[in-house]
Amino acid sequence: MQTPEAKNSDTTPIGQGEFQRLIREKMSLAVRLMLISVLEDEAEEWVGARRYERSATRKDQRIGTRTRDLGTSVGQIKDLPVPRTRGGFQTQLFEKYQRRQGELDQMIGDMFVQGVSQARVGTILETLNGVKPSASTVSRVFHTLEEEYEQWKQRELPERYAYVFADGTYFSVIYGDEGQKTPVLALFGIRPDGKREVIAITIGQSESKDAWGNVLDDIKSRGVKQVDLWVTDGNQTMIDAIRQRYPDSQRQRCVKHKLGNVLAHVPEKHHDVVGKEFMAIFYQKNREKADQQAAAFRQKYRAVYAEAIACMDRDWEACLTFYGFPEAHWVRIRTTNVIERLFLEVKKRSKKMAAAFRNESSCMLLFYAVVRSLTFQNVRMDRR
Repeated sequence: MQTPEAKNSDTTPIGQGEFQRLIREKMSLAVRLMLISVLEDEAEEWVGARRYERSATRKDQRIGTRTRDLGTSVGQIKDLPVPRTRGGFQTQLFEKYQRRQGELDQMIGDMFVQGVSQARVGTILETLNGVKPSASTVSRVFHTLEEEYEQWKQRELPERYAYVFADGTYFSVIYGDEGQKTPVLALFGIRPDGKREVIAITIGQSESKDAWGNVLDDIKSRGVKQVDLWVTDGNQTMIDAIRQRYPDSQRQRCVKHKLGNVLAHVPEKHHDVVGKEFMAIFYQKNREKADQQAAAFRQKYRAVYAEAIACMDRDWEACLTFYGFPEAHWVRIRTTNVIERLFLEVKKRSKKMAAAFRNESSCMLLFYAVVRSLTFQNVRMDRR
């Protein structure tokens, strides 16, 4: 038979979730009491006397309270009583909150740049920081980023660039219920003073002449009148659009792209040997030696890889344009690697978010967020 004591000691255990909720409530209450104490201490120092105290040092009079909510590490503390005085007491507590809110905004932006989707930001922040930002806070940060991007893509540009690199790639964007490969076109520039920057990024309906023409028309309308050297791949529609709008510019064909084109006509087992010999042409001390190296390459492989040599000869002069520019710049201007690295960085981060962007805007916003987070070292333009 069960004794009364045993019967009374029979309690229902609580689950882990309920236990954590109770602990959070206790912590929230403790933080609330601490914050109220801080507010009271601040008000007493401002007034020069405790509540209801008669004192010769009194400098102000209380006139009640107002309520404010405050986000903390244990959640939102609601209806904090903030003292009011005739002289306009202002607590420092909320200045600290504003700084904390700024840090929170920065964390949200940084997570987006690292490839965290908007939907997951709140959950991750709650795990890391103990506070889950409201949906409106996350939305506000993303909206601010969208406004920045709109201003960035309409900003005024310099009249002249020493070098501009142009390239495109494809990302999956959802249209209706299906993901489709959508081209993203990008321009990267080096100014005459050596400053490097992303000039433009945009969605193109295709890598067509009209798409590239629209990009070039846009930068012309924003001030770009002269480009000394364009660095491109072999996309003929892009090349035609450049020639039409910047007829006085020189053009460098990306030698890495050219290498890929040539090796497409060579058996894979010979790629390493042929590829090294081909690339050696672009690492000579001057144009004359490069021409000699190219002639030797043609002579060696014309009989066995005729299609590869025919591919090499197409647009060949553009592959060697860089030799006419300062030698210190050759390593930068003979390829479009700088844009390829940008594309790779965005793709790496976008893979963490989803298989495809939910729309064109989300694709462009991540591109801009990544661009915004990058720092490019200036180029020494006075070096030969």
